[in-house]
Amino acid sequence: MKAGIVVFLILLSLILCTVPCSGADSFDAYLVAKGDSEKYNAIACDDGNVAWVEYEAGPGSGNYSRAVYRYNISGGRKELVIRDTSWKRDLAFSGDRYVWSDGRGIFLYDEEQEKLTFLYSSGSDQYSPAIDGNTVLWVETSEREYFLVVYDVISGTHRTVVSSTGSLGDPAISGNRVVYSEAGLTHDRIMLLDITTGEKTVLCDEPGSRAMPAIDGDRVVWIDGRNGPYQVFLHDLKSGEARPVSPSDSFQMYPDISGNLVVWEDYRNSPAGSRDFRGNGDIRLYDRNTNMTRIVAEGPFSLEFPRVSGEYVVWSDGRNDAHDIFLYHYSGNRTHTILGIGDGTGYSATPTVVPTPDTRVRYYSTISDNEIEWYSLEPPVSDKEISFELRWNDPASSLSLTLVSPGGSTWHFSDADDSRTDRAVRMTISGVSGEYLEPGKWTVAVAGDSVKDTVPYDLCWY
Repeated sequence: MKAGIVVFLILLSLILCTVPCSGADSFDAYLVAKGDSEKYNAIACDDGNVAWVEYEAGPGSGNYSRAVYRYNISGGRKELVIRDTSWKRDLAFSGDRYVWSDGRGIFLYDEEQEKLTFLYSSGSDQYSPAIDGNTVLWVETSEREYFLVVYDVISGTHRTVVSSTGSLGDPAISGNRVVYSEAGLTHDRIMLLDITTGEKTVLCDEPGSRAMPAIDGDRVVWIDGRNGPYQVFLHDLKSGEARPVSPSDSFQMYPDISGNLVVWEDYRNSPAGSRDFRGNGDIRLYDRNTNMTRIVAEGPFSLEFPRVSGEYVVWSDGRNDAHDIFLYHYSGNRTHTILGIGDGTGYSATPTVVPTPDTRVRYYSTISDNEIEWYSLEPPVSDKEISFELRWNDPASSLSLTLVSPGGSTWHFSDADDSRTDRAVRMTISGVSGEYLEPGKWTVAVAGDSVKDTVPYDLCWY
């Protein structure tokens, strides 16, 4: 499993947002969390969850305590993981375990056991933690040396696996493999370490600077400055081949990898960007299966710190000087896209004539303005149609419902779309000519388009 590695995430107009984002599949980008505090190196994505750090008070308040929150993508729920007084940065997580640095050392929080552990070793500076399963690692410094330290969660022991007189940075872990950067006198190296055998391999020792490695399975990415502005390089550990992913004359930063997908910040289209300066760039995704690169998010504001896990990309969105978190669902097998009432390939969408009392699932929740909550379901393979009903009780509020089929067909419905303005959305999706629904997971999003304070709602499908 690929461990979540930090960074901040955001942008793209939502399927339910009002700000268009040209060049991107905007119906797949969702606002996860709003915030006015910067989250540099304090957001992570792993295995269907997003985690980040929030200040407990606004800027200039003097309150620097921070909390870790988690957003479960399939459940559409934001939940508090832990709140304490440690100053949190460099957040990473894997499953129910979270690690971060606070300037004094490395903290490990086991959510299942509700146990917070301070991983103190030698009293030196400790930073850049990473985690995968039962293994935590971080960088540690003394006056003359740098170390990579590994901590075993099960045994509670730690050991030094690398020592160097050159600066070590940006460790990342996938299984028993660790990648990191090591500074030399004239250039930087990207190194691979097997923490089981202790074997070290030089992945790149070319002239120039390089940094920010990330690993997932047999593939490693990093940024490489051998020919000018940093470019994202992809290295295949099986073949030994290393190449630039999407060459340009402008900076590329903060790469991440999951399976066949690579994401990064890209500044080739930025008005303020150039060979020598970063401006307001965009978020790009490269699919190794199709050998295609696409823009996931772009805009005249900062889009930073992308991370990818499975089919999900997260990043930080800086519009209006905010530090919001956005999530993008990439489906490489998407075949068609439909917005609003209409016919998709193999589907029709019509108002539900008479809602049936045969409710399979009903959820009750509350939602605030511009908030989005997510649900998922898998209808039986024998179904030829599926109906959805969203209801709320405040006539001054406006909610909407978005549906995404397993193949990527997308509908966005508001109260008026079912021909009745009654604080409800009731729609039925049917297979054309009596065909069965395609198998797989349907994604359902409820959005608070215009809400004062919060409004209760209930959602069902049948």
